[in-house]
Amino acid sequence: MSDEPKESTTEEAAEAKQHTMADANSPEARFTILVSSIATQALVGLGEFEHPITKQKEIDLGSAQYSIDLLQTLVDKTKGNLNPDEERYLTGILYDLRMRFVDATNKPEEKPSE
Repeated sequence: MSDEPKESTTEEAAEAKQHTMADANSPEARFTILVSSIATQALVGLGEFEHPITKQKEIDLGSAQYSIDLLQTLVDKTKGNLNPDEERYLTGILYDLRMRFVDATNKPEEKPSE
């Protein structure tokens, strides 16, 4: 019998399995994918895309504002830690979303015709 603890072998196997599952089932985690995901949530809230559950374009300015605020938090918390392309990407998307938000808040409400 070996005096080595069995635990380390089990941990190594679990780690190898986790890496294999991550490689096979998901794309590489990237900063731009995170930003795009949050931006897409904002666009859904602005009524630009269909809501994934209702399949309707619905305006939810509160939800859009929350997503925009999350992106601003990323700007604040990653300051000085992004490469120039990532920084440009994040600030560009944030600017675009803010302009769309202003347009959405200034748009007159549609009233059903009788």
